[in-house]
Amino acid sequence: MKKLVQILAGVSFAAVMSSSYADTAAMQKIYKNPNLAPKAQRCGGDQKCNAFYALSKQWQSIPDNFKISGMKIKPYAQSGDGYGLWKGFTLSSDRAIALSDAGDAVFYSGGSSSKSDERIFAQGLAVLLYIENKK
Repeated sequence: MKKLVQILAGVSFAAVMSSSYADTAAMQKIYKNPNLAPKAQRCGGDQKCNAFYALSKQWQSIPDNFKISGMKIKPYAQSGDGYGLWKGFTLSSDRAIALSDAGDAVFYSGGSSSKSDERIFAQGLAVLLYIENKK
């Protein structure tokens, strides 16, 4: 019985690790080539917006303990706090800024969007911050 529990624990750990890697790989794939992102109706054909939206769907792949400047960013994504992420953290690469700007135009609009749209914006921005800052 003890051996069975050890085997199941090992299999579970491997599944979690491979799932996490697969999600990170999916993030990188879309980040590096936005044209691979599926079309989102809300984006009206803007491929960078499509990529931002696709990345926003990956927010749960950010490790719970991931921090930037001592602050965890996943809770911002979870609560939909786009404003907190926008004001509290800075993107540095031209690619991330371009994707964020496309997401802002549709899902944030300088803070005048709905709560559900701000949640999408927060989740996408959190993923971009994770991609830029993970080591």
